Amino acid sequence: MLLNDRQVDAAEEAAFRVIDLLSEKDEQLLVCQCHRVLGDVYRSKGEAEKAVSHYEVALGVASSFTWHGQLFWIHHSLAQLFFDQGEFDDAHAHIERVKSHAVNNTYYLGRVMHLQTHVWYRQDKLGQAKSEGLRAADVFEKLGAAQDLKLCRELLRWIDEKLNGPVASNESDCNGEPLETVLPLMFINSSCSDGTTESE
Repeated sequence: MLLNDRQVDAAEEAAFRVIDLLSEKDEQLLVCQCHRVLGDVYRSKGEAEKAVSHYEVALGVASSFTWHGQLFWIHHSLAQLFFDQGEFDDAHAHIERVKSHAVNNTYYLGRVMHLQTHVWYRQDKLGQAKSEGLRAADVFEKLGAAQDLKLCRELLRWIDEKLNGPVASNESDCNGEPLETVLPLMFINSSCSDGTTESE
């Protein structure tokens, strides 16, 4: 909640406190989630090395219990981290890992399609980006995922602007900011008690 509210320092402190409290108890799911949150904290601060370190700890815990929900979001965050840095080969590698944990979960599939759309948009692979973005929008619309659909349509508008020149619009879901500026914190997710996750 603190991270979603952009209280990054408070989120960092809270996550470390939870890890300290649980270090000698059998609460590995919460430890995994806290390291993932710390990865998101450091990613939002632009401290990639620290972010990767915490994501790797979270991956180790999640892998040992085969928590597909946690593995999905950890690889999703790593893909975003490398996307933020313009390291698209690494981003694509983690997107493939994300896909492997999205099987049988329609919402997860929509999210990875959306992320793939962002990467292709940044790489100027606009035809592929638009096709994937339309697929993601269709998923979100069918699921009634209004916030995700809103962001996806905004991204599709930016793609159309690159393809065809400026498109008239009366509103901007991103307040006029470049999508690459607002993407990192828009994708923070919350975690359920069973190791799976839900959208905001």
